[in-house]
Amino acid sequence: MSAPSRRQRRSSNAETRKKPDAVIADGYGLGAGVVDQLQYRGYGQRAGLYEFHGGKRPFYVNKYFNRRAEVWGLAGEWLKAGAQIPDDPELEIDLTAPQYGYSNKSQIQLEKKDDMKARGRASPDLGDTLAMTFHVNVNAKLREQKEWFEELTRYRYKNDNSADAWMA
Repeated sequence: MSAPSRRQRRSSNAETRKKPDAVIADGYGLGAGVVDQLQYRGYGQRAGLYEFHGGKRPFYVNKYFNRRAEVWGLAGEWLKAGAQIPDDPELEIDLTAPQYGYSNKSQIQLEKKDDMKARGRASPDLGDTLAMTFHVNVNAKLREQKEWFEELTRYRYKNDNSADAWMA
């Protein structure tokens, strides 16, 4: 296995430090290495790691062409409903860069990144990051159960001679 890249280390360090309820990593391209490193370090779906594949079938097949178009559509609906995001010029450019059209089945289809590049636009990395947060629904109750379990494991019984024993 090669040494982890800076992106992989940064992602893994954030996962360890903040203990989020869910981590969503793009399973294509550079993101595949991030997923591999997080899985290697013991994070999996039970620990809240979800791998995103934009080309997969959407949940709303009559409305969206693929999963990427679907999460962008859900993010757009969230923003139109009044959600607030940071006033970041780069994020604004990313969210407005991709164009969309319709498939031959009248499904919403986002512009391919290669087509964006041909138009002189960069890959909308921050926009993709925001949109991918709509890949899974994070249940607040699971967070409470996770915190309870972590609290419980701190007080689990150890041998009587241990300084960490609950009756030490």
